[in-house]
Amino acid sequence: MAQNLAQSQPYEQPSVAKPLHQPQSAEQPAVHQKRLPISGFEILLSIICGIVVVCFAVNIIHSQIEITNAQRNLQTTQTQLTKVNNANASATQEISELSSRSRLDAVAQKNGLTLTSQNIRNVSK
Repeated sequence: MAQNLAQSQPYEQPSVAKPLHQPQSAEQPAVHQKRLPISGFEILLSIICGIVVVCFAVNIIHSQIEITNAQRNLQTTQTQLTKVNNANASATQEISELSSRSRLDAVAQKNGLTLTSQNIRNVSK
């Protein structure tokens, strides 16, 4: 029942009284932080560290360029190697075709030669 009563009454927010005059805060003196002077050694050390960082960055970039050039040279060499291997395979196949028994018989008959099996010797490396 108390709950029903609380629900039926509208909720009013309490009003906050605003002061007419705001109290002026005591002015605080401006605090100036005193900067510490930087010594010549600290400046020199900072410059040297900056130069070292720049040198490392240049060295890394140079190394990356060298790696890229080496990879390009490797790819070119591999391409040339593949071409030579293909040419060698083609030449080996052509040699096998030209030295086949049937071709040798055809060339011998064309030129009027006879082939005697007793005179044939197989030589292998």
